[in-house]
Amino acid sequence: MQAIEKLKYTYAGYCDDSYNPDGIAALFVEDGRWIVDGEGATLVGRDEIRNHFAALSERISWALHFVMAPNIVVSEDGTRATGTFYLLCLCTIEQTDDPEKKDAVVLTVTYSDKFVKRDGRWFFEELIGRTHQVSNWDKGWVEQQFRN
Repeated sequence: MQAIEKLKYTYAGYCDDSYNPDGIAALFVEDGRWIVDGEGATLVGRDEIRNHFAALSERISWALHFVMAPNIVVSEDGTRATGTFYLLCLCTIEQTDDPEKKDAVVLTVTYSDKFVKRDGRWFFEELIGRTHQVSNWDKGWVEQQFRN
């Protein structure tokens, strides 16, 4: 289970490293799926994942992902696993109507992931994120659950 936690924390570290597209894509199996609602997308395969994160770093100039509360269940044969995690993320995102202006943003997500072990190494088979809120720091989730 520690190897799976490390995989998830490595993913968060790559996100905090300007959304390192090659690093993130390499954590998924070739046909892996990254599905996040809200500010996210539905992506299938390493190429789509890599391209998405390469573009994302242009919109989000800084981020710090706090991944916590892992709950991991490994299959009896030790080749598959599921896991849930919480995310609290602080970030700087360009404004939709004026990309020259930036907002301090807080967002929260619940992850439900599927993992697979290949050649002795764990990979994401599917990362699913359910976004609870994406709010400007000065407004918070009570006034603004989701940014425009």
